[in-house]
Amino acid sequence: MKFQLVLQFNGAVISDYDSLVDLESVLIDQIQVDGKTIVDGHDFGSSEMNLFMTVDDPAKVLSQIRTQIEHPLMNRFKAGYRPVSEDGFHAIWPESLHEFSIK
Repeated sequence: MKFQLVLQFNGAVISDYDSLVDLESVLIDQIQVDGKTIVDGHDFGSSEMNLFMTVDDPAKVLSQIRTQIEHPLMNRFKAGYRPVSEDGFHAIWPESLHEFSIK
């Protein structure tokens, strides 16, 4: 797998964290099953929450997530990706997003 895909959400309270962990479980159950996506974990801090995945095709996986996953957090996320051998991220969602970074 060649890319790291990151879903990013605003969050600062424990209920946000609980929702993030719940979404992570949903992604493991519904997206990781194809063998082409690995849900690598999450982080939480600085009013930001991130879910990390290793994928072969970030656009395809993001499309699957957006069309297949129903979860309250899916209404308020942005996403970026990078080749695993690089540090800088490319914005991928929403389409109007031009920069993506992790705190």
